[in-house]
Amino acid sequence: MPLKTLVKVGSITNLTDARYCAGMEVDMLGFRAIPGQENYIQPVQFQEIRGWINGPRIVAEIYGITNPDELDAILENYKPDYLEMGVKELSQFSALPLPVLLTVENPGDAVKLTIHPKYLIGKTFFKSTIPLLVEVHSTNVVQSLLENEDVSGIVLKGGIEQKPGLKDFEVLNDVLELLEIED
Repeated sequence: MPLKTLVKVGSITNLTDARYCAGMEVDMLGFRAIPGQENYIQPVQFQEIRGWINGPRIVAEIYGITNPDELDAILENYKPDYLEMGVKELSQFSALPLPVLLTVENPGDAVKLTIHPKYLIGKTFFKSTIPLLVEVHSTNVVQSLLENEDVSGIVLKGGIEQKPGLKDFEVLNDVLELLEIED
């Protein structure tokens, strides 16, 4: 069933999360593409997962990139539709070949940039001329975000499997069920 708002689920590390989110019609799935970062997923493992999912746009999360030349390999290995990063990472680039989801700590940080992101990601709501996605860690804030016309969507995180196919979906399941549009 369709969801009431745009949803991006990031830090995907396993097929269980990816297939569940695709089945729930999540708009975007994010995969950490920089070695050494928490929840990094190797290109081979990513390709295996990607072969099993259909529908969501793919986001290469490139937090921690230190050499802009690494981007070519990421684009080749992950073939993303979007790039996601923080202000520090974005400041290394003068241009990018894909739309950007930019995580900001301070809303004013986005004003100083030469590359304008397609979406901002914030830990809480703030006014912005750029569409805002708000990180959600519990069901308590979902309704108020849905009612706020300045919020374009929400961001959730995947989790670690206890073993292949065995996983507690915790917040992810609860929030996505709240967002389902009833027939």
